Amino acid sequence: MLPADEVLELTSHPVGGVCPFGLPQPIRVFCDISLRAFDEVWPAAGDRNSSVCLTPEQLVELVGAEWVDVSQH
Repeated sequence: MLPADEVLELTSHPVGGVCPFGLPQPIRVFCDISLRAFDEVWPAAGDRNSSVCLTPEQLVELVGAEWVDVSQH
């Protein structure tokens, strides 16, 4: 885990509002395959009080995320 000041510097979003949108530089984004079980997901949207409703597929497509299997089964 990065310290909060490094997170803000790398993403331009505060901890608690970090999202894969509006990043100042390209960062690899990963989505766990467990998200596919949901019709919609609500990722943060840049601050602690904002989010956006998307399907998991929309999220992956919009941010160029990679599907990975990191959850415990």
